[in-house]
Amino acid sequence: MSRSTTAVLLSALILPGAGHLYLKHYPRGIALIAISLACLWIFVDRAMQQASIILDQVASEGGAVDVSRLSGLVTQTSNGPGSLVVTAASLVLAGCWMIGVVDAYRIARNQQNRNALSRTPPRQ
Repeated sequence: MSRSTTAVLLSALILPGAGHLYLKHYPRGIALIAISLACLWIFVDRAMQQASIILDQVASEGGAVDVSRLSGLVTQTSNGPGSLVVTAASLVLAGCWMIGVVDAYRIARNQQNRNALSRTPPRQ
């Protein structure tokens, strides 16, 4: 498997920036990973807040779980004040993923082209 394919697969399937680390482009890789992990942290934090709100409301109603009521609570908490932050984090994460894949491919192809040029004997 070529380096460009490996870098693209790492960035696409593992985490944005993983392909950059494989290609030894550490600053970009670390930046993409940090941004992606921050976005993922926002998702987990928001989900935990929603779960806490829903559990508190279910407990205050006596603990009986009605599927339609639970669905209504989930819908109500997902449209709360943090939904804009989650939307922004989703867009940033999608952007990081696209940038990570395309940039890892571009870097790997440039490295392969440089290596091919350095291996060719000079013309006489």
